Amino acid sequence: MDSLRGIAAFLVVLYHYTSTYRSLYGHNFPKQFDFAYGNYGVELFFMISGFVIFFSFKRVKDGKDFLFKRVSRLYPAYWFCAIVTFASVQLIGLPGLETTFTDFLVNLTMFQKLAGVPEVDGVYWTLFYEWMFYLMLLVIFVTRKLDKILYIGAVWMVLNFVNVHVYEIPYASKLLNLYYGVFFYSGILFYLLKYKPEARRHVQVQLALATAVALSLYMHKGLADVCIIAGIYLVFYLSISGKLDFMSNKVFLFLGSISYPLYLFHQYIGYIIITNLKPYFGNSVLLVVPPIIFSIVCAYLIAVYVEQPMAQLLKNWYKKLSDSKPATEKEPVPTSGFARPKQEEPEKFRIGSIAPSTEMS
Repeated sequence: MDSLRGIAAFLVVLYHYTSTYRSLYGHNFPKQFDFAYGNYGVELFFMISGFVIFFSFKRVKDGKDFLFKRVSRLYPAYWFCAIVTFASVQLIGLPGLETTFTDFLVNLTMFQKLAGVPEVDGVYWTLFYEWMFYLMLLVIFVTRKLDKILYIGAVWMVLNFVNVHVYEIPYASKLLNLYYGVFFYSGILFYLLKYKPEARRHVQVQLALATAVALSLYMHKGLADVCIIAGIYLVFYLSISGKLDFMSNKVFLFLGSISYPLYLFHQYIGYIIITNLKPYFGNSVLLVVPPIIFSIVCAYLIAVYVEQPMAQLLKNWYKKLSDSKPATEKEPVPTSGFARPKQEEPEKFRIGSIAPSTEMS
């Protein structure tokens, strides 16, 4: 997953520095050098999130624990990048993409989309959809319905299809992820396909349907777009099947380790660099190399000196806070997304009640 995450981030970087920048400010180098389909790295990101976040419930004690881990993972690097980006745009300028200080403060929540406030950096739009997915899974987790995920997911896919092709459902469209939700759910299905063999047949059917729904979302864009989405599903399947292990090399693993700060940092900062270097590169596509190098170096520094230390600091604080609380009797909650409380059915799990329960190790 780390290699895929790194590749997805780099695809988005190339897309922003070529196609998106050209649409905003123009490039001197020929258009055939544009990486026009790199934006689909976002769909791959969402699929990876579905896989990884569903897996994470195996190590979550309760809803509060899940929320803390998400907050401590996402916000430190995000706040740092938002501050740097806002200050850079204000001081140096980026025509048409400036935001107000009030916009900046709202952006610190990650929920600026709900307030109708523009993003401090264009890439931040995806974080709202990530949070909607987290909160949906959190509700399913605390209500102990993770074992019914295939039923819930089937309804979610139908709503995705209806929202896009039949009738846009007010409010629910954003709150329930009724466009990108199919990619998050596909990630969950790939997880179940890999780790829950007793549900394989049901999962395969739903995965085929999810793929069909995902492809239908892009048919109006053209055959190339549909083929790319199909390719994302194929790559993900090959990855969980161990067929892409050769991609777990130092370069891709490194990009994976800095993918989050790279994603957060690169866009508007890169635009500023490209704009100021454009006169020196003539019509050469090498213009995109300096912002790529700068963004990768800064992402590494952010990961090492901001993201990781802050995550550890918050983890230590949370552990200390939890240890200081007196032990109390409380109703047990699943310690795993695939296990019910022991009082109900010790160490057994039935996915969507479609296969005999199997012993959990």
